[in-house]
Amino acid sequence: MFEFVPYAPELAQQWDEIIDQADNGHFLFKRSYLEYHADRFADSSFVLRQKDRIVGVIPGNRSDAKWVSHGGLTFGGVFLSPKLNRIGVLQEIYKQLWDELRVRDITHAFIKPVPWIYHRVPSEGDLYVLNCNGQAECLIEVSTAVDLHASPKPSDLRKRSRKRAVSAGLVVEESNNYEGFWAILSARLSDKYDRNPVHSCDEIKLLKSRFADEIRLFVVRDAEENICGGTVIFETFRVAHAQYISASDQGMEQGALDLLFFTLIDRYRNAGKDYFDFGISTEDNGRVLNESLAAFKEGFGGRSIVHHKFQLKI
Repeated sequence: MFEFVPYAPELAQQWDEIIDQADNGHFLFKRSYLEYHADRFADSSFVLRQKDRIVGVIPGNRSDAKWVSHGGLTFGGVFLSPKLNRIGVLQEIYKQLWDELRVRDITHAFIKPVPWIYHRVPSEGDLYVLNCNGQAECLIEVSTAVDLHASPKPSDLRKRSRKRAVSAGLVVEESNNYEGFWAILSARLSDKYDRNPVHSCDEIKLLKSRFADEIRLFVVRDAEENICGGTVIFETFRVAHAQYISASDQGMEQGALDLLFFTLIDRYRNAGKDYFDFGISTEDNGRVLNESLAAFKEGFGGRSIVHHKFQLKI
């Protein structure tokens, strides 16, 4: 049995230690990341104690009678000390979690476990446990990742576009000019999808100040030193993930993103990462595939992995 303790600020250090140790840990779940948008998500996280020791954490937020792990993050789930990463332990924890939520008048839970490419060692027991819940509905989203230890063959189209970028004098560099990139990103999202980036420019700069080694901006500049494309990369132990991708009209025409991603794939392969993750290419909770976007990512040698999103009536 585990003692479920509602998260409190004085537990922040111990919380982060568990995230650092957990087989499925990710810096997204550090408290200094979680709390950048604390004003928008009512925290309903738990710390797990066993024999007076903190052995696990569960990030979550509440919205009326719904509990989400986590509404402000890409993923969620249960994070444990490695020795407790056992299927039987997860069964017990989730059983207790449902009981804890019921007494708080929660009727529905939403959980999106961390995909396997981010795991330090295999840690997919939560998929089994959640799937065994008779009231669970599982939605599937498709992401595209390049295996950096394989020899992916890029498409001729992507190689021709890279050649066009080189001929135009475009260059790739790491940058701290988030304002310049955010102007391009915001304009593209507004024109194409009528929406804004999830993070404001000030928010991503704040997160960069807190996670200087994990969050990086790479831009493409033209011959006049103007930014014409870029991507924000979130780095973990095994994965480089393109959190944001965008280019100006000029950059799109000149192949800026092709040069950018060929350069970054080589960079992270040489750095010893296992995967370059382009992110999802689906909409409407995975029901609609953006075929052209998926094809663009596959053109670099990427292949599909799936993200699971569980909705449960508890």
